Amino acid sequence: MTCQVRKLSCLVIILTLCACGQRSVRISGDRTPLDTGWTVACDGVSVEATVPSTVAGSLYEAGFFGEDLLVGRNYEKVDKSIFDGVWSYTTAFAGKPAKGQHAELVFDGLNYYADVFLNGRQIASSDTTFGVFIQRKYDVTDLLKADNKLEVRLRRAQKGDLNIGFVDWNPRPLDESMGIVRPVTLHTTGAVSVEDVYVVPDLDTESFATADLTVRVTLCNKEDRPVEVTLVLGLGAGGTASVPVVLGAGETRSIPLTSADASILHIDNPRVWWTYDLGSPELYRLSVKVEEGGSLSDTGEATFGIRKIESRLTEDGYRQFTLNGKDILLKGAGWTDDIFLLDTPESISRQVSYVKDMNLNLIRFENVWGKDDTVYDLCDSLGVLALVGFSCQWEWEDYCGLPEVNGYGCINTPESEELAVRYFHDQVVRLHNHPSVIAWLTGSDRIPNPRLEERYLAIYEAEDYRPYICSAKNLKSLAGWSGTKMEGPYEYVGPDYWYKDTRAGCAFGWNTETGIGANLPQLESLRKMIPEESLWPLSDAWDYHCTASGSAMNSTRVLQQTVNGLYGGFDGLEDFVRKAHAVDYDGTRAMFEAFRIRVPRTTGIVQWMLNSAWPSLYWQLYDWYGVPTAGYYGTKKACEPVQLLFDYADRKVYAVNESAGAAPLKLQATLKVFDASSRLIGEETKSVNVGYRGVVPVFDLKRYDGKPHFVALELTDENGSVADNFYCLPAKDNDYDWDNSDWYVTPITSYGDLGFAFAQGTADVDLAVSGDGGTFSVTLTNNSPVISYMNILKAKDADGNLVVPAFWSDNFFPLLPGQSKTVTCRTAPAKDVHIELCD
Repeated sequence: MTCQVRKLSCLVIILTLCACGQRSVRISGDRTPLDTGWTVACDGVSVEATVPSTVAGSLYEAGFFGEDLLVGRNYEKVDKSIFDGVWSYTTAFAGKPAKGQHAELVFDGLNYYADVFLNGRQIASSDTTFGVFIQRKYDVTDLLKADNKLEVRLRRAQKGDLNIGFVDWNPRPLDESMGIVRPVTLHTTGAVSVEDVYVVPDLDTESFATADLTVRVTLCNKEDRPVEVTLVLGLGAGGTASVPVVLGAGETRSIPLTSADASILHIDNPRVWWTYDLGSPELYRLSVKVEEGGSLSDTGEATFGIRKIESRLTEDGYRQFTLNGKDILLKGAGWTDDIFLLDTPESISRQVSYVKDMNLNLIRFENVWGKDDTVYDLCDSLGVLALVGFSCQWEWEDYCGLPEVNGYGCINTPESEELAVRYFHDQVVRLHNHPSVIAWLTGSDRIPNPRLEERYLAIYEAEDYRPYICSAKNLKSLAGWSGTKMEGPYEYVGPDYWYKDTRAGCAFGWNTETGIGANLPQLESLRKMIPEESLWPLSDAWDYHCTASGSAMNSTRVLQQTVNGLYGGFDGLEDFVRKAHAVDYDGTRAMFEAFRIRVPRTTGIVQWMLNSAWPSLYWQLYDWYGVPTAGYYGTKKACEPVQLLFDYADRKVYAVNESAGAAPLKLQATLKVFDASSRLIGEETKSVNVGYRGVVPVFDLKRYDGKPHFVALELTDENGSVADNFYCLPAKDNDYDWDNSDWYVTPITSYGDLGFAFAQGTADVDLAVSGDGGTFSVTLTNNSPVISYMNILKAKDADGNLVVPAFWSDNFFPLLPGQSKTVTCRTAPAKDVHIELCD
């Protein structure tokens, strides 16, 4: 079907020959991004195109779908047949290679079937040019002119194609993510090009006194004659080294180099890469030049870190990671790209900064996400670990369109295997220098079939050195046991679940994806995504913004049931949202806390998910608009490096420590217990010493069981408060139907009664704010004899919108009777920022 759509008469794009950033004079070693001046068109529709992104993304930015595409159920009303035709991307650029130069057009990601034309000459055909995760290079030396026109004609992926996948996290992309989804570059060289620079560090983790680098530089001779060149390596202040190389006519060869070949590859007193919580994420840059007869032929570089990533299986069969010889507990969440692939460097930087702000140390990238390397570069520079791999959308017939075979997923034909192998090679090579990347998972819910995995393993042995893991589930393949688990839950379970379950998601091993289901956005975001007339009572417009799963988690039913069960119901929109925030805060916090308390039996926990591809109510620590959820602050509290945590199983309070210092911390722990009417009924202070990965019992709260109560905890040192924490505990915990647990939830048969938390009466809380210019100090004082259970602070601009980002030192926190608490807030620049306390 061709595209039968209305023309956007307001958008007339004229292709120019002087696109910003594109050189008219070519210099050997240039890698010129072709990222401006693009249009995308089909049957009378022509809009300015963002490259990289998708066709639907460019139409969305151009206003083609109207202002309210993502509001309510409007998304499902779009006529997707407009994407059945051929969409043509075009741009123009200036410059041709000089005599003796070679030019190569490089596409990092075309989705899905592509025909490529340069100056009217076809250089790629869709019968062979299909698939998304492949880097494609075309020699265009003889086709370039002073003024050039580039056209890429695309057709969308079909059922059975190995496409980008969002599975059931949100509705499918309107266009199946069709587009130029990764960068396009014009690479100009002399006779010899640099194809890849690969650095493998070897750090002495006993003394940290030395490190040795193994470097592999892949060169390609583009001439039909032998060429003698000089390979020059540079390591900043570490100096340079030169190595002569002779390449035969048309030869591509990898040149391995060690400190025996170049002394600069031995480093004394190296600057070591650590995650931000354990040290400094130190980076090095290795520059490469290739010179022929004293003239530059090409350049390359690799940014890398000196560190050692290792893993082992514990006695219980779970995978334990070490960083530079230190055992670490992986605490992370699962990333998704924007549904239109419209993430920007600014939005990605904000999100990785959010990860640090929550005290997490890992992002899981299930789908080799990222339309470029920005997110991985930020993980490198900010010290956040990255777990990368393939997604489950190729493992389930409903999503992929290919049949599942013998528990191996859907990639089982020669054609699909060949494509997957190309994907794997190009993505491993793409990421193999990033120090943040700790491992590759070649399966999510399944394992690759043995024939396919043999090819994966051969590639991995040649192109990477970090742990290879066959699946996110506890499965065994040619590579051995995965050492992971993925048994859910994905829907609401109470805080006590994480301590009491013994078979599925609770605190043992490495849970690679799990969570409590709905992580409700703040009210300001809800008003953007749900039409005003559909906000209350709860409607199917809310349900449409849950998950797209056909079996569960596709409505607010469970969340309503939970709020009713825990808090005795809700009275209107604001009351429902506030109580849903309490559900999210307590449930998400407990998940991370349980995995900290149970170290070393626990090795990792990944919240499903970190973010959302579109405006959503489920699986997110901050929403599509960039606003943190209550679960964000619950996670931040749970993962403070040094903290006091309550164990719902044995009713004890533990001190935990994951801070960088080697010496045990000497602290004072304070406990205050209040009854359901906010009367102080118990108080205790103890000294506690806790070292790295220490879990030390401090208080036993069994004597308070049987009656509802509040628990306030604080750790202090000689400089004052180190951390605080607070629990609202029912007289009786939740009851679970353990025998009817399934892949996504363990049913709750009766709920612990937490209604007293919101029955304290209206607290008189004063708000005092100082500061401006994006940095605020905010003091709340509770002048009441009752606990003010959940105090929600909001930074708003002049129009009443929540400022994004806003980094609160603490939020969604309680205040004890008579207590004052000061928190800080750093905001993005905005006009007339003011601070509000949510009523």
